[in-house]
Amino acid sequence: MTYITNVFHMTVEPEALEEFKGLIAQIIALSNKEPETLIYEYSLGQDGRSVHIVERYLMDGVLPHVENTFGPFAERFLKLATIHALYVYGEPPAELRAKLQSFGAVFLAPLAGFARATVAA
Repeated sequence: MTYITNVFHMTVEPEALEEFKGLIAQIIALSNKEPETLIYEYSLGQDGRSVHIVERYLMDGVLPHVENTFGPFAERFLKLATIHALYVYGEPPAELRAKLQSFGAVFLAPLAGFARATVAA
């Protein structure tokens, strides 16, 4: 597998939601410029608190995203959102695995299946 998929499960308190939306708009704009970032989507649950992020990167794109794109926003992001779970699909190299473990990552190795190329909307 030449890519990594991350799925974050988190919550944001309702009074912080507007500030969180403004922050993620900045992160999304920068992520959109990363050619190795294939999917970067936030979804909000009907409760107005639950947030999921689905990210897919080419293998070489994950670490630069975590360190360079997300890094400058990490402290503020983590004050607004509480991460409850992170699932990592793929086989990240040791350095990346260590970074993702700081978010409490659960790693799942490929078993079977396929992925089709997607076209950006």
